[in-house]
Amino acid sequence: MMRKTRARAIRTSRVYVVPLMLSLLSLLAACASAPDHPAPNHPDWIRAGVTTKEEVIARYGQPDLVIASPGGDTAIYGPATSRSAAPQMEIPTVQAGPLGSATTQMRPITPGLDNNDRSREGKERVRSEIHIRYDTRGIVQELSSP
Repeated sequence: MMRKTRARAIRTSRVYVVPLMLSLLSLLAACASAPDHPAPNHPDWIRAGVTTKEEVIARYGQPDLVIASPGGDTAIYGPATSRSAAPQMEIPTVQAGPLGSATTQMRPITPGLDNNDRSREGKERVRSEIHIRYDTRGIVQELSSP
């Protein structure tokens, strides 16, 4: 009786363990292998070791942020944001009045560093944020997303 129970427990555990082990191995294999193609969010025209900084700037304009390092710069491009996404703020303004008096008024402003950037007019924008690492010669070394 004890042997039958033990044999049944072993068979039942194999039913669960084998598929679990196979799925775990396939997951590890997928993580270990490097993809031959860029991620879907990465532009396919940018190639490591080939594309230059000038080509990227010609297409996307100046980056939103540049991180300088001795081995080369990293340029960060963010997606286009809609003006309505930024909250509108009001700032107080003071205007000189007659006889040395002053009047204060609240004026609406739309915050954002990119709102008045004329260097980006007519340039393509990325769909999601990308980081491009260049070497000291200005050749793309790595393309990644955060």
